[in-house]
Amino acid sequence: MDTSRWIGLALAAGAWSGVLSAAALMGASRANGDRTPTGLNGPSHWFFGEPAVHAQRFSVRHTVVGALTHQASSFLWSAIFATTRLRPAAAAHGPARIVAEAALVSAVAAAVDLLVVPRRLTPGFERRLSAKALAAVYASFALGLAVAAVRERRASPPGRLRAAACPSPHSTRPPGSARCPAPRR
Repeated sequence: MDTSRWIGLALAAGAWSGVLSAAALMGASRANGDRTPTGLNGPSHWFFGEPAVHAQRFSVRHTVVGALTHQASSFLWSAIFATTRLRPAAAAHGPARIVAEAALVSAVAAAVDLLVVPRRLTPGFERRLSAKALAAVYASFALGLAVAAVRERRASPPGRLRAAACPSPHSTRPPGSARCPAPRR
């Protein structure tokens, strides 16, 4: 795996997914009748306890720590996504497959966040938002992953993608397929 590509994709996917899902969190908070920062305050409950989940106003204590926690979580999941995206077989995937993979990673993140981890390590905002709003937050997260991966795919030189997807000339697999042309002799 190309480490520099992995770092680049993980950082871009983490930034896109973190920002888009944070925007969805703030919008969902407003739609729920809460103040805008309420959704971002929730993730700080791992450090400040239950009062963070119910904090409505902007504060360094809850909002900044919550936003940083949310962003750190986004980078964790984006690193996992980048690992799956940069495997050799994924190089030939088009945008539809990238979106499907981003949705799958987001669904796994939601399952882990909401069902697997101890209550103290959940995002916290799930206690203030409806299931529909949570789905929108995680869909925004998936969109961020997909945007970064599609942009990274378009920025990569075509030969680099083909080289990653095709076996080497010394491979024991038969050369020549629709995606991997036979080596020139």
